[in-house]
Amino acid sequence: MDRKELVKKIVEARRVPQKYKGQDPKKHSDLYTDENPKGTIHGLGFKTGEDAARSIRKIQTSGRKHAHKVQAAIAMGQRAEVASKRAKDPAKKRNLAAAAGKYKTFLERMKKITKKRNK
Repeated sequence: MDRKELVKKIVEARRVPQKYKGQDPKKHSDLYTDENPKGTIHGLGFKTGEDAARSIRKIQTSGRKHAHKVQAAIAMGQRAEVASKRAKDPAKKRNLAAAAGKYKTFLERMKKITKKRNK
């Protein structure tokens, strides 16, 4: 077995897929797993509003298709939102909520672009 096959098996072993819609996120890892590392836009973050703004610029200039950009922003926004809800420290909670808000605003702009393209 070569190295690539071994790495693939290890990654698949760690992944806990979502079994049904509405499943408790603590029981699966789909929000944080990288299903297709080839298409990943590296260096995205969601700890603060500034991190989110920097990540949005990376997404916009990534050269990926519109749908890929939307999916990346959705994933990061969801991560920020979940982390914000789970955070205990009020400062961290506020920073994560700001990041989630930035992603939400960006996604609203992307929705307008999607609607224009679908006409």
